[in-house]
Amino acid sequence: MDATEWDTRYRLAREARAGEAGRLWSAVPAQIVQDTVSPFTPGRALDLAAGDGRNAIWLAGHGWTVTAVDFSAEAIGQAGAHAAEAGVAVDWQVGDATTWDPAGEGFDLITVVYLHLPEPGLRSVLARAAGWLSPGGHLVVLGHDRANLDTGAPGPTNPDILYTPELLRSSIDPASLGACRVVRCETVRRDLATDPEGPRDGAGATFALDTLLVVDA
Repeated sequence: MDATEWDTRYRLAREARAGEAGRLWSAVPAQIVQDTVSPFTPGRALDLAAGDGRNAIWLAGHGWTVTAVDFSAEAIGQAGAHAAEAGVAVDWQVGDATTWDPAGEGFDLITVVYLHLPEPGLRSVLARAAGWLSPGGHLVVLGHDRANLDTGAPGPTNPDILYTPELLRSSIDPASLGACRVVRCETVRRDLATDPEGPRDGAGATFALDTLLVVDA
């Protein structure tokens, strides 16, 4: 889907769910993201493919100085409204995660959550993001695992854009990224009753499978 299609999707979700704060996704990050990030010392954070802002807003509320980027202007507009409601400040930017550049800035944390692209594009985004980490920084990536197709859980159905631990791990090349090292890369289980990604459409699945990657600089 291109930016125009995502603009439409976010706008329709806002209109259809006016009584639920107009959110396409859940209002808070996946629990595994919260658990992974919470031990880190807050600093400068970048949320790539930020959507309507759940990760960026949570980070800002926990002491991080956050830049958030998404190519959907509608999503960024909604994110700004959600941030205002939460009483936090985020630097919201409309930009494509595959081409956006921080102009030499470094980050103590970069999150890439549920960004699903064909393999060459995803590899490029992750390699570039790892290169923007400040010394001691962290890259946290989470997305639907290819094995999720067998669970009946919501998520993309095209296997070509789904994650595997092997794909994410091999996207980080220590030889070209200096001190960067993969500290965690595995398939993780998400309980849909307590940790949904977003509104569900009556699916019978009780859990979903995601892939988590954590890289330290």
